[in-house]
Amino acid sequence: MWDRSVHKLTEPPPPMAATRDNRYIFNGDRQQSVAGYAVRQNRRGARKRFSTFNVIIALFATCILIVLYINNTIAVNELLGEINTLQGKYQRQIDMNAALQAEVNRKSSLERIGRMATEKLGMLYPRSQPLWFETPDELRDRAAEVRKEFPE
Repeated sequence: MWDRSVHKLTEPPPPMAATRDNRYIFNGDRQQSVAGYAVRQNRRGARKRFSTFNVIIALFATCILIVLYINNTIAVNELLGEINTLQGKYQRQIDMNAALQAEVNRKSSLERIGRMATEKLGMLYPRSQPLWFETPDELRDRAAEVRKEFPE
């Protein structure tokens, strides 16, 4: 080799220590040797932890689960709104039924009916108590016979 500063021929550097060869031989024969070289054994390649396909499938599954969860949440909220609407209608029906029952009670009161009977129909309250009487046995038997002759 030439040394530029002196322009003399110098000795070559000492041979380097054997370095590791980074070549791989892919011929299927592990015991083959090349003249002057030791054939390095194939080592296992670094394995990926996750394949791209599995990552995409996992993301797709996660997206589907998120969409289903959001859809479920929306459906539950809609059902809650519908329940509130129906409860409001139910309460209004109960209130209306209570008002109608109060009106029926008011209109069916004895005082109101008696007042209307005296004013509109000219009826009078009785001055004496009604009498209770019993029917004789022969009339009861005769009524039973008539009922048998003329069924309803």
